[in-house]
Amino acid sequence: MMAPREMKSSSCSYHRNCMPKKIHLIVTSGPTGCPLRVWQIGPEDRDVIVPLSTLPTDAGNETWTRTATTPSAPPQILHGSQANSIHLTEIQSTKRIYTLGLSGSDALSTLGFLDPYTVFVCCRNGRQCMADVRMPGAACEGSVGKHGLSSAAWCAAVNPSKGAACSTVASLSAEGHVCLTDARNLSAPLKCAKCRVPKPAAPEHFLNVCWAPALSDCISLSGFGGTVQIFDTKQWDCAMKEREALFIHRGHSVMGASEAGSEPIVTAHSWHPWKERTVLSAASDGSLHVWNWSDLPEHDGTQL
Repeated sequence: MMAPREMKSSSCSYHRNCMPKKIHLIVTSGPTGCPLRVWQIGPEDRDVIVPLSTLPTDAGNETWTRTATTPSAPPQILHGSQANSIHLTEIQSTKRIYTLGLSGSDALSTLGFLDPYTVFVCCRNGRQCMADVRMPGAACEGSVGKHGLSSAAWCAAVNPSKGAACSTVASLSAEGHVCLTDARNLSAPLKCAKCRVPKPAAPEHFLNVCWAPALSDCISLSGFGGTVQIFDTKQWDCAMKEREALFIHRGHSVMGASEAGSEPIVTAHSWHPWKERTVLSAASDGSLHVWNWSDLPEHDGTQL
């Protein structure tokens, strides 16, 4: 088995985006003021990832830089920390080719591409926008926070199995509220849930919601301590009430608990793109888990 590839750098990285296979680049980001770092994946006979270049970010804001990529030639990355500072940059030339043109200094929590031209933006205060990178400004805009559901921070994810024209957005608050909305009307929740969380997510930049790419209507949540919760949204309605999780992965909280009783926080998780019940999760103690799950009552999950 090939050994893990090593990233040679003295700097910490918090988020990463991989470019399409043939380009062999990785871009990592972190708190605002830290540049985006571009890494070159070496050939198969050299198990190393080396720093290639840096891309400037906006300095002076106490927020985190968010990123998103899409298959394009030449490779490009969308990045920003606030609504009014979202830029599209060519990675290899470092040329900034587009600014989204949204107003306001709302801190970002989520950036994503629905297709090569359509961008989804979620701000920490619940403001959400859809935009076309070929045109300035927002194509549509709304807010999941304006209905008084939660005054806490929000993040969101767009269902990858549906096209940009009929996408469903899952929004998660730091207090455990979940809203599903149609991307064409971002302010009108279609389905809602109150998830059972031990305490509000802190720090809020670890808040994370994901759609399962190979399971219809399944979402997963993390950022509330050392667990990852999985839910089936098929039977949800617009009533904000507590919903039961299909499965809860407790591996990080059990294996990483300290003698003082504190547990690590899950910092990120992601679904395998085609193995429908395989999930990867990482925690603040440096642990990385790859696990399968089942909704059978006696099943506790299988660590791979």
